[in-house]
Formats: sequence, C-alpha cells, structure tokens
Amino acid sequence: MFKVSIIIPVYNAEKKIRHAISSVMNQTMRFEDIELIFIDDRSTDKSVEVIQNYINFYPNIKLYQLEQNSGSPSKPRNYGISIASSDYIVFLDSDDTLLENACNRLYTEAKAGGYDIVRGYLRVVNGNISYYANKLNEDDLVSKKKLVEALISKQSTTVVGIYKKDFLLKNNITFNENIRMGEDTIFLSKCYSKTYNISYIDECIYNYIKGNDINNLSSTQSYGSRELNDHLYVWREAQKNMKLIGLDYYKLRLPVGFRSALQSMLYFSNGKIPKDDFMKLHEFLTENSQVLTNMSLAPRLLEIVDAIIKKDFELFVKCTKKRIVINGYDLKFIKPLIPWLEKYYLVEIDEWQGHNIHDEKRSLQLLEWADIIFCEWLLGNAVWYTNKKRNDQLLFIRMHRFELYQNYGKNIDVEKVDAFITVGMYYYEQFTKKFQFPREKMHLIPNYVDVEKFNKEKSKSIDIKYNLAVIGGLPARKRIDLAVDILSKLLEKDSRYKLHIIGSKPEEVDWLWRTENERKYYENIYERISKDNKLKDAVIFCGWQDSSEYLKSIGYVLSVSDAEKPESFHLAPAEGMASGSIGLLLNWPGVEYIYPKEFIVNDIIEMANKIQYINENGLFEEISKQGREFVSNYYNIEKVAQYFTNLIESTFLKKN
Repeated sequence: MFKVSIIIPVYNAEKKIRHAISSVMNQTMRFEDIELIFIDDRSTDKSVEVIQNYINFYPNIKLYQLEQNSGSPSKPRNYGISIASSDYIVFLDSDDTLLENACNRLYTEAKAGGYDIVRGYLRVVNGNISYYANKLNEDDLVSKKKLVEALISKQSTTVVGIYKKDFLLKNNITFNENIRMGEDTIFLSKCYSKTYNISYIDECIYNYIKGNDINNLSSTQSYGSRELNDHLYVWREAQKNMKLIGLDYYKLRLPVGFRSALQSMLYFSNGKIPKDDFMKLHEFLTENSQVLTNMSLAPRLLEIVDAIIKKDFELFVKCTKKRIVINGYDLKFIKPLIPWLEKYYLVEIDEWQGHNIHDEKRSLQLLEWADIIFCEWLLGNAVWYTNKKRNDQLLFIRMHRFELYQNYGKNIDVEKVDAFITVGMYYYEQFTKKFQFPREKMHLIPNYVDVEKFNKEKSKSIDIKYNLAVIGGLPARKRIDLAVDILSKLLEKDSRYKLHIIGSKPEEVDWLWRTENERKYYENIYERISKDNKLKDAVIFCGWQDSSEYLKSIGYVLSVSDAEKPESFHLAPAEGMASGSIGLLLNWPGVEYIYPKEFIVNDIIEMANKIQYINENGLFEEISKQGREFVSNYYNIEKVAQYFTNLIESTFLKKN
C-alpha cells in the first residue's frame, strides 16, 4: 500500500517533466511508498515517451491518457483522484518540483493529526530570482477558523499541500472542468467550506517555477472574454462556498484577485475584451464596490477601474492596451510596422533629429507614458532610454549594420535591456561578439515586406525580363559598379538589357558628395558610362520612385553589395520578389541565412550567366513564382509583426 499518490497532469512537457520526476524520486520518503500518477492530456510532443522510459524501471510510476485534450489540468487531476491507490493525494504540476522533505512532512503531519488537509508554503522561482510565498505566522494559527481565514487571505490559490482522498470523495470535491482559470480557487473554497480539520506546517514544500514556457510562443498568456467570465464565475462561487462557514471571501481575498485580474487585462488583453463582458464587469464592480476601499492601485490600474465605474467602454479598451513609444533617428525601417502594432497597442513616436539630438521634454513625457520602449537603432536614443527607464517598463533595441561600427553599444546599461533584436544571423553574431551582449537577450526577427503592396500586375507593354534594377545605390559599398559590370556582360549577348538605379543620385546627397572617396567612386562610374556607347543608353539613374509601382517594369532586382561590408538583410531583393521580379544576390557573409541558395551567386559572371540562362530557357515565370512564395511565407509584414507581438507578450509574461 502506498502512503502518498502524487498526481501530475501532463501536456507537452517533454522538456521539463524530468525535473518534476527527479524531485519525486529524491524525496526523503522511500520512493517505493509513493505512487506517481501521470495523466496525459493528449500531448503532441514526446512527453509520453519520456515518462514511459521511467515506467519501464519503476512499477510505482503509472501513466494514463485521456481520450481527447481537455485544455486544463482539471480533468486530469479529477481522473487521478479517482484512480489513486493511497489514502493521501499530492498535486504537482509538470513544470514544478517538490522540496525533498515535502512528502514525508506532509504525510506525517496528516497521519498524526488525522487531518483532511495539510498546507505548507512555497518558493517562487523566476530564472535566477526566487522568493518565498504563502508563509503564515503564529497569529494565524490561534484557531482553526483563523487558520482558514489566513489560508484564504494570505496564500495564493495553488493546491500546494496534501489532501485525504476519502475527504475529497465523500464531499464530492473535484476540480471544475468547465473553466480555464481559477479552478484551484473553487477547489480550495470547497475544501475549506467542508472542514476545519486542517493543519499548516511552517516548511517550504514546493518550487513554483514561473515562466518555464517563455520560449514557446504558442503558450503566450492571454486575457479575453473567457478569462474574464471565468474570473467572475470563480469569485461568485468562492463567495458562496465561504458563506457556508460564515466567512466573506470578497473581504478576505477579492482585492488580491481583482488586482490580479486588472493586471492581466493590462498585460495580456490588448483591448480585446468584448463590450458585453465589459458590462458584466461593470455590474460586478458596482455590486461590490467595497472591494476598492482598501486597495492601493498603480495609476495604470486606476485608469482601468475608472473606465469600468464610468461604464466607458471606449476608454476601457484604450486603458487595457499596452503603450509603446518607438524612438530613434530615421525611422523609415520601422514605420511600415506601426499600423500592425496599432492593432494591439497604443503607439507614440519619439523621432530624434540626430544620433544624440532630440526634444528631451517630449522624450520625458513619452517615457512617463510608456509601458514598452522600442529603440530603433543602437544609438544615442538607446543610451538615453536605458539610463531613464523604470523597472516596470520593458525596453527593446533593434540593431542594424550601421551601429556595429559605432560605440554606443558600450555605453548602454545592458541590465536595463529586455531584448536586443537583429534582422540577420551574421550581425546577430557580430553584435554579440563586439559588445558582449548576453545571448539570452539576443533575438532574431527578420525584416518585413508589405507583400500586398508589391503584389501588382507586371507591365505588359515591355519585356520586363531585360530590365535589371538596383534599389538604393548609395554609398559606395552598395557597389553599383558591379551591377554595371553585369549589365555590360549581358549587353554583349543582347542589346535589350537595361539597368535602373533607383534612389538618390550621389550629387544630391551633400555629405556623400563632400566625401572625396565617395565622390571619386561615382565620378569614375559616370565617366565609364559616358565613354561606353552601349552603357550610355542602358544605365538609367531614375531617382527615388514608388518602388511598388516602378517594379512593375522590372524583371530582376540585384544585390551586389561589398562582401567586406555586408548587408544586415538587404530588403530590396525581397521587395522585388514580392512584386514578381527575381531577386539575385552576391554571396556576402550571412546572405545564406536570409535567402534561399537558388537566388545566391558567387560572382558577377555567375549572376550575368544566370540571368541569361533563365531568360533563354523560359524559366522566368517559374523562378519568379518561387521567390514570391518564399517572401510571402517568411517575410510577410503580418507574419513578422506577429514575431514582435509574441516577443513583447512573452517578455511581459516572464517579467510579471
């Protein structure tokens, strides 16, 4: 006969379940006296396989699978209670662990005193930070009623402890399988309403591991209609249960629960709670306004409460969206993303006039307003914001090639930064190496293309297969001389080829034209073109254009940048692919992590030959389609925007 049955619900826990199992096997109670029951909720990973490896060696480890996924730990726990062999039950989540003396102390206390429930306290572990929670003091133990009051008001509603199986069965105490949030609260309120035969041991028995799923984007927390309705239901049920024994749950616990709900609305609802549910919340708060009497709320939470009381739904939506301030000099790369971010967040812009030049008064106002600080460029803006940010704010820095050759990265407070973002693997490694940024803070999110914007029918009045383009030919490292070389080789075979250089002309950019090396580079190109009759009519400097329109006449978009000063991403070929052009790229460092090998060539001769081969063999449409599908699948702005929101939400989840 086992002394204790430990019930562990399992769902896609292959990466963490071993820690839970080890904590059970390392108990001071003999492992043979413990029945370890796993209830798998139809995992889609290798959780079952991992557990099966233990079952092969230990007969007291048992595994059962539900017929279909239930979506919460309630049904697995209930099934575990029904099949447990021992008189006492301990619940353990698959990502948490038991302290080594937990089973022995809980069982000994329960057995000696004939208790239905024995509780202890726990340790919360969040990365390298840990702290104790649920600890009671001597004044809480003067009577059984006082103990129950303290368990409700001072402990979190986790089911940490040991429960007599017969007590649960006789009183029909189970976990509610119809809710996804608060099932522990109702379970405990039922327990407390049915017995005062409860004990508390002043010992830590449980490690609650916070944020284990931070890299699993699908597990990012949300708070919407279902969660709010679950909260309202749970609070009312808990109040009803506590009234059976003359206790007021609203007075004892609702301020804590309501604050938690407000924080979840702020952190995870992103303004998506429907109006009907908002009205339910207004009615609940109107009926129970006393909950606010002794609550001390942060300004952001007070704004939400004010909107609820006023029954102002539009204000409520605005107040429950997180606030992002995007800052930096030259925001052309980030601005296309803003409309997508505004679907979820309130966004304000702090556009700097230079690397270190800004309206500090406005920056300070936006700093006070923001929940999230997004620094575009690792320049003076990143230094200023890292020095000023509050501990409750998140700060992200997105880096490009340019900043690697500056020293601002050495002047920021790395501890204040929640995530560094690069658009390509090559510069991911280069930034990590140069500035010694912690790898756990480094994230790779690619550049994005507004696929719909470029999805326009190609011109039928010309044969676009003979039109090449370079988008952005400044500065010299863009190597338009190589594009001219490619054109020259193609013109030897066919006079129809043209090279369109889209973007500012060098003489139109003051700083560049004043730089001797840059000016001479372009003067040499101009001279070469003017002296070559074939090139003279085939190279077109067309200035800045609406590229989505201009690309309707372009067949190939070339990336010929200097390999010694490689691109961080080079968006132009991707935009070309989205338009139905073929993007071709020289093999600069890191390009293989961004574009498929079919679009990468080793030198200008290979690029010219590839263009000629495609055109002569009627392959243009096929390869164009491959490129368009690739960009749509990987770099569509909607998909990349989701990467950003996932990073923001998962970081909030980890921090809160």
